[in-house]
Amino acid sequence: MDKRIHKALFMKLLFAVIVVAAVSSCGYQMVREKGISGGDITAVYIAVFKNSTYEPHASLYVTDAFSKELLSTNLFTINKESSDAYLQGNIKKIVTSPTSLSGGGLVIEKWISVDLELALYRKNGTFMRRWLLSDQETYRVDNIAAEDYNKREALQRLSGRLARRFSAVMLVDY
Repeated sequence: MDKRIHKALFMKLLFAVIVVAAVSSCGYQMVREKGISGGDITAVYIAVFKNSTYEPHASLYVTDAFSKELLSTNLFTINKESSDAYLQGNIKKIVTSPTSLSGGGLVIEKWISVDLELALYRKNGTFMRRWLLSDQETYRVDNIAAEDYNKREALQRLSGRLARRFSAVMLVDY
């Protein structure tokens, strides 16, 4: 009986050692440095995105979403005077179109689509990377008094999704 207890304890200990060895050798490691590009870029300047469309205030919503998203990663400081890099954005196209009609033939929903071009440069002006992103969001228009509000809200949600996608892609790329 004593041998069985020792053998069971030995097997449990052996199993624990194997699990610890397997987990520690998986290749995962915690992020030790802030920033991207090997820690070279820890401060990013984000200028207000250029708006090449006729949609008023779109650049403010998109720029705000990107600033908040990059700040929330906790890898960067944003708009610091001595930034390591700067991000330029250009809203290339915004399209709105009806998506659904009521039984009487009136538009009750529209979608808004945004095409965005982003470029990351080092502080000395050296080009690093370019991204092209697009997304769309549906919003209600059956209440004419709330249509503009719903459109702005849809643009803000869409901007937040674009910013999250950009953040994920940028962190994977670097």
